[in-house]
Amino acid sequence: MRSRILPWLFCGALLTPICVRAGDALPFAPPQDVAVATNPAALAAGDVNRDGRADLVTVHPDTDTAWVGLAQAAGGFTFVGPLHVGVAPCAVQVADVNRDQHRDIIVGNAIGNTVSVLLGHGDGNFDAARDTVVGNSPCGIAVADFNHDDKADIAVANLFDDTVVVLLGAGDGTFTAAAPLSVLGGPAGVAAADVDGDDKIDLVVAANLDSNDIVVLKGAGDGTFTERSRVAVGLLPKQPLIGKFNTDDFPDIAVATENDDSVSILLGHGDGTFDPGTPLAAGAFPTALAAADLDGDGALDLISAESFDDTLSVHRGHGDGTFAERQVLTTGTMPSSAVTADLNRDRAADLVSANLLSGDVSVVLNESPAKVLCTGDCDEQGSVGINELVRSVSIALGQTSLDDCLAADGDGDGNIEINELVAAVGHALDGCS
Repeated sequence: MRSRILPWLFCGALLTPICVRAGDALPFAPPQDVAVATNPAALAAGDVNRDGRADLVTVHPDTDTAWVGLAQAAGGFTFVGPLHVGVAPCAVQVADVNRDQHRDIIVGNAIGNTVSVLLGHGDGNFDAARDTVVGNSPCGIAVADFNHDDKADIAVANLFDDTVVVLLGAGDGTFTAAAPLSVLGGPAGVAAADVDGDDKIDLVVAANLDSNDIVVLKGAGDGTFTERSRVAVGLLPKQPLIGKFNTDDFPDIAVATENDDSVSILLGHGDGTFDPGTPLAAGAFPTALAAADLDGDGALDLISAESFDDTLSVHRGHGDGTFAERQVLTTGTMPSSAVTADLNRDRAADLVSANLLSGDVSVVLNESPAKVLCTGDCDEQGSVGINELVRSVSIALGQTSLDDCLAADGDGDGNIEINELVAAVGHALDGCS
């Protein structure tokens, strides 16, 4: 029997739906299990070679490496590597941090106390890692523009020294660390979004050593933050996730709480404050969360990865802040991370888990009917804004990968044509109805 006291470092097989009420189960194809290097501890998805297909990046604390899973046209992934990063990587994100329209890799290194940035070439290759010293055990990272200079910045949650460090980007892939911000309680994970409607990015931090709180840090728009509020959640919260779970259009928060086998839901008021919603029952030791509209009903669904049950749980959202009874899917041994992405370009979000002890990733294709998208609605919020039109044009010109706005591809053929740009402009003017 596995001990419930896991090393803090660690931040499938056949997947079959069981234990779910009739009518609630979503259809999933048999999994594609792909072997990777040993002990994948974290996982991210993004198109790193600009072929319009979502690729995978895994990190491996036993070898201090990252591996890149390149999506193949015929399906499946080919993993290439290793890419050397800092000591004991525990978190990974994929984003463009140097404004060259190529996806880069950002890694938090638990024992090295550094963040590694690997700049992408746009063809699946990367420069050697550039390391920046941050704090003690940086196992939570978030990427956003915190100071309104149109350059990617990085926020880092440092578990063992009660700090969050913001790395301000120069726009060329280099970063300068700001003064550490004290966040008491053991910050284990961090997410970034504007949660109070002032057009400035805020931070949401999960603290789980000396407290079990979600901490909201209000952004000033200049790269600095102050603590706004704390909300108690379940035992041992990990990486928070920000999304809209009801119809009030305000950001909400979900977080897996490992030691009480549940997912805490916090419903936002739009001013940076949150009320606890109804917790979701999960499997044993839920380690990670992902979110997507899996069934195309307009409501976000949640996916939790449960390390001690070797399962993923799909929680279908009702759109009112509540969720259906979980649908349980069996994975490889000890899933440590989960992501969603449209892997086969059928406009249905698919699932991937990284399985720590079996040394593989389980890819599960969603066979729900394809979602009907509003052409140009990159964020799938029912409208097309100026920034979304710019993103669509950038894709059409070959400056940005299609996975930056799948909705720009109205006919799903992998290309952006003039008629699709015209349709997007029409939706910007007249709405998506």
